[in-house]
Amino acid sequence: MRTLAALALVACNPVEPLELPEDLTAFGAPVGVRTVVEDELSVEVWYPATDREEAPEEVVDFTDFLSDEFMERLGADITIPLVQTVAMRDLPVRKGEEAWPVVVFSHGFPGNRLQSTELTVHLASRGYVVVAPDHWGRHTSDVLPCIWDPALDGCDLSAFVGDDPAPDQIDEALDWLQRASEDKDDPLYERVDLSRLGLFGHSAGGRTTATFGDEETRFTALLPMAGSAPVTRDVPVLNLVGECDGVIPVEDTRESHDASTNARWLGIEAAGHHAFSDICALGLADLARDELQGRDDVNTTLLGGMITLVGDGCPGETPSVDVCESFTPLDEGFDISRHYIAAWFDEHLNGGPSTEGGLFAGTTWE
Repeated sequence: MRTLAALALVACNPVEPLELPEDLTAFGAPVGVRTVVEDELSVEVWYPATDREEAPEEVVDFTDFLSDEFMERLGADITIPLVQTVAMRDLPVRKGEEAWPVVVFSHGFPGNRLQSTELTVHLASRGYVVVAPDHWGRHTSDVLPCIWDPALDGCDLSAFVGDDPAPDQIDEALDWLQRASEDKDDPLYERVDLSRLGLFGHSAGGRTTATFGDEETRFTALLPMAGSAPVTRDVPVLNLVGECDGVIPVEDTRESHDASTNARWLGIEAAGHHAFSDICALGLADLARDELQGRDDVNTTLLGGMITLVGDGCPGETPSVDVCESFTPLDEGFDISRHYIAAWFDEHLNGGPSTEGGLFAGTTWE
């Protein structure tokens, strides 16, 4: 009977080898996505999914992170575009020949766990479980209520002036993932390999990647984007930088890079701060200029800073870096980012070939 039961279990859970295109910018396996909310933990999880089922592709609605009060103040006739992804909700987790390595994503200020699906979903399609927790204190729902005068309930700028909240929230997400991997009733049971663990992040999340990655030895590969800090631990670091970033000066990232023990550098010419996020798709800079500037119920100082932040790197916006005339098209920047993020984690978490530079025009590799 035990033999029959074991055979039945194997038959119901066949191994589905992951056959990936050689082009690292190309999409791989279907991607499933689930949302986990437990107490203060709010985390998105993307993973390689089975080929055997289909579901509607996920659409990200950033207004889900804003209160009814905020949207009423904004105005009922104002809409924020949806962001289309190719992930599908709650698909079965693909069973690979071995458990999947894990990469954590840390969002920026004032971002959220869904701010860079162009990158998180792509990485999951290439054979990774990608985990992105919300960081309270620098989250969309914390920061945007502060643009009004007086500020709305929920305004919280503590992460801007205080301690980084992200390390505790990353720890909580990894604790949850460990429990899920050991729970026979969880779809991720025996599907994740936390001994192969990477960390990447954007802007403030890039700094988190460097500072927390320098302290936490579980991470064996780091990839800060558009923000960094010195990493003195002997762990491989790839600093991914837009050379026309007007929010985090390239010179600041260069100083962190030069002070690090084992770091590589990839600069993307004419790329701005949001070459590594989905924020440009929302058109927030235009919306703020058209609908909020000049109103007597907004904090003009904070609004001006927010317009500069959310527009940097977006098509049609003027770079604030003097030597830059215009920003590179987002598709080109995303291709470069997708390639190098996949290559970096393949090399250091999956035993892949060494990451090579000089493969794209308009990049600086060191």
